[in-house]
Amino acid sequence: MIIEIPTHEHAITPRGAQFEIDMIPFEYGKRVNIEYSSLEEDKLLDWPMVYILANKDSAYVGQTTSVATRINQHEANEEKRDFTTVNIIYNEEFNASVITDYEHRLIGLMQADGKYRLTNKNEGMTRTNYFSKRIYSNMFEELWEELRAMDLAKHTIDQIEESEVFKYSPYKGLTADQRIALERIMSVIINGINQAQPIVIEGMPGTGKTVLAVYLMKMLKDDPRFSDMNIRLIEPVTSLRNTLQKTVSTVSGMKKTDVMGPADLAKEAYGFSHSSGKCFDIVLVDEAHKLKQRVNLGTQFGNYDKTCAKLGLPKGSTQIDWVLSQAKLPIFFYDPLQAVGPSCVGSKAISTTLGAAASNPIRLDSQMRVKGGKGYLEFILDILNGKQPAAKQFEGYDLVLHETPEGFAKSFEGTLAEHSLSRMVAGYAWKWKTKDSKSSEGVYDIDLGTVHLRWNHTYYDWVGKGANDPAIAHEVGCIHSIQGYDLSYAYVIIGNDLTLDSTSGELVANSASYFDRNGKATATQEELAQYIKNIYYVLLTRGIYGTHVYVANPELREHLRRFFVNVAS
Repeated sequence: MIIEIPTHEHAITPRGAQFEIDMIPFEYGKRVNIEYSSLEEDKLLDWPMVYILANKDSAYVGQTTSVATRINQHEANEEKRDFTTVNIIYNEEFNASVITDYEHRLIGLMQADGKYRLTNKNEGMTRTNYFSKRIYSNMFEELWEELRAMDLAKHTIDQIEESEVFKYSPYKGLTADQRIALERIMSVIINGINQAQPIVIEGMPGTGKTVLAVYLMKMLKDDPRFSDMNIRLIEPVTSLRNTLQKTVSTVSGMKKTDVMGPADLAKEAYGFSHSSGKCFDIVLVDEAHKLKQRVNLGTQFGNYDKTCAKLGLPKGSTQIDWVLSQAKLPIFFYDPLQAVGPSCVGSKAISTTLGAAASNPIRLDSQMRVKGGKGYLEFILDILNGKQPAAKQFEGYDLVLHETPEGFAKSFEGTLAEHSLSRMVAGYAWKWKTKDSKSSEGVYDIDLGTVHLRWNHTYYDWVGKGANDPAIAHEVGCIHSIQGYDLSYAYVIIGNDLTLDSTSGELVANSASYFDRNGKATATQEELAQYIKNIYYVLLTRGIYGTHVYVANPELREHLRRFFVNVAS
């Protein structure tokens, strides 16, 4: 017998019925009076719905198949005693998969929206797929606008999804390999951290290392089993640290000081008896490839040595040693291909110090950032490593080579108008002439002929601040201001620090056009070439929806043209 399966989704998909949102008084210790609702009693007792508990400052999002039962359970829960209203969201075409998806989307968006401080825990936030999800997603946009009309939300979905707070929210749905990594980490923690070995989480850009780190810290903070533990997240990238501090400060159960820099280990451990144990129980180290060793630190040698002394370590110690000296269980989130200078702890230092943990890391492979997927990242690596991949167009991803700086700049203007989290970034191939300039009028750093640009002058949160300041958005970021960040679209300028060896056909470093002094001192020519390739690997993997490229060197531009399907003026 042959059974025909419908092939047209619209034949049995939702019609987009209107939402009904009922706001009902909620008071701790009193049963909710469902007579306030305009919904039929049978729907209140037996229908999948989403709801929002709220007061002036805080909110909680949930889903249930019996809203009357669930709300009365909440009304008896002391944790919910401060809420004053419950907003019941009904749609005749809801089902169990939809309300789970809607609950997760509401939690993530409302936390980043800033109208309320979310009190939800984040355990169970996973990415789900189901029949007709695309249509239900479109319906969700209508629901969100209704919530805005009721003053339950402030910003549009597009505005929220362009914000850094949203991108690093601890309410992200985890991928399958993030979930596996989480389970392995939790198994170690539950079995006892005192005898545990360090853990290394390794992944390419966009595999969600930072997201997993923030998610894990939130989950541990919410778990009463670990309430007495000193748990922190170290973020070595200063600008990203400020962004993460801003993000967690809007999350219930977390505070700004939960995110700190490497040197803060010594501040809290100062006076702590080393013989009686370690100061921190669990330390999550994001962007571990940006931890430092005592090489090319410029004016920071003195502070570095003081920190070593406070921690009771010799001054030649690395920041990995700092973490190991103070954390019972250190967890390093790491990408060996993102070490971008001699001061970064490279794969050799990681392997030597962490041993088995580094040689057998927990891997993240699913691509969360770049819509071009893992294949796009591998394609970029192949090009930088001198391989000859065929030109590709990645589905749903804009990869464009611009032949002129004018076309590059014009395209950026159009993209920025629609996607405020788009930025221009470049290799460190131009001097920072405007750094100490009292007036930047008429002075520029990057000269592309008819297009003149300046390096970023905002040290902290350059990406985030540019969303509200057009002048900042038109600056060009270097590796130090962009590493670890997501962009909607990345406009990448490849400078003369990377050139083509016409004899071998390989990409090589041009040290005369590389102006990060601390980035090249003590490095061999081979090491410098790898650092510069790593820098462009980072820059070319920032864009979520697309990457536009302009190559300053004509010979290199001609060489790279063969790898692009889309070539524009």
